[in-house]
Amino acid sequence: MNCTRTLVLAALAAPLLCSSIAPGDSPAYRPASGTKLSRSWVVKQDMTLDEMNMTMNGQPLPMDLQMDMDMTNETKIDVSDTIVSFADGRPSELRRSYDSLGSASSFNVEMPQMPEGGMEQSTTGSSKLQGKTVQFKWDAEKGEYAKAYHESEGEADLLEGIELDMDLAGLLPKEAVEAGATWDIDVKELRALLMPGGDVGIRPEDKGEEGAGMPGMDGMGDLKDLVGDLLEGSAKAEYIGIQDIEGGKFAVIKLKIDIESSNDLSDKIEEMAGAIAGAEMDVEHMDLEFALEAEGTLLWDVASGHVRKLDLTGKSTMKMDIGMSIDAQGQSMKIEQQMAMSGTMSIALDVTRD
Repeated sequence: MNCTRTLVLAALAAPLLCSSIAPGDSPAYRPASGTKLSRSWVVKQDMTLDEMNMTMNGQPLPMDLQMDMDMTNETKIDVSDTIVSFADGRPSELRRSYDSLGSASSFNVEMPQMPEGGMEQSTTGSSKLQGKTVQFKWDAEKGEYAKAYHESEGEADLLEGIELDMDLAGLLPKEAVEAGATWDIDVKELRALLMPGGDVGIRPEDKGEEGAGMPGMDGMGDLKDLVGDLLEGSAKAEYIGIQDIEGGKFAVIKLKIDIESSNDLSDKIEEMAGAIAGAEMDVEHMDLEFALEAEGTLLWDVASGHVRKLDLTGKSTMKMDIGMSIDAQGQSMKIEQQMAMSGTMSIALDVTRD
């Protein structure tokens, strides 16, 4: 009798046991309170000029411009997160230390009409957030995170653009899935991938000698410029299943994105008007269009409930349409310029538990 009862109870308990284990086989965002994570992001972009057109006062330039230009940019973001508490599918409190924030960009121009046949310029970027710790605390009434410096002081303006999401939870399926399942990703969720942590305040710190550069070009690789408010396109994911990788079991998700964004950078280039010595410049418009077609793999730590690694690579294009008026040496000029560039872009994230 006791043996029979034991078998019956075991049979009844089996579905419950399975239900408690099964969610671990499907990627879900559920890190435990007290989890400490180190995140390292690297975003690289290389671009080459494909086409450029320029008019002055509505007429083609009297000379045939022959120009080759290459541009590179690499942004690195290293942070340490402490998830103080987690509830209702999100961190209710998280403390983020901005360990290292920086960028390195360069562009090379070859043009017979320029002195010495061209120019090279390199720029590094840094952020005043580096070395600071910020507390994100969920405000249920406002439906957003309140942000404040934790045991440190800093500029209030720097807090406005930063965002909490670095776990890419928005790329996950809305429900439990099995291997082979596919789903569409809301392209708005890709901001966390294209612009990790929001605008973390990385700005060019060395613009070289006055008048040495091309206005607006020394920071054109900045992520905040590429990812505008208007983000459109498509993003799809496929769940490959659980695989043993690097000594652990991770959910493997394949990503495929085809997106574009637009941004108005008129204010940005006006701030750099001083780059043209002895001239007054009025920027009428500076529109940037960015597109990325890429594929990659997301590894999800199913046991700990957070992202482990991301690798995404693809082809990118950038188009700029600039209109400005310049008064210099008693002469007025109205310049229209269109540029098209193409190249590659890669985004990598590596996460370790402390």
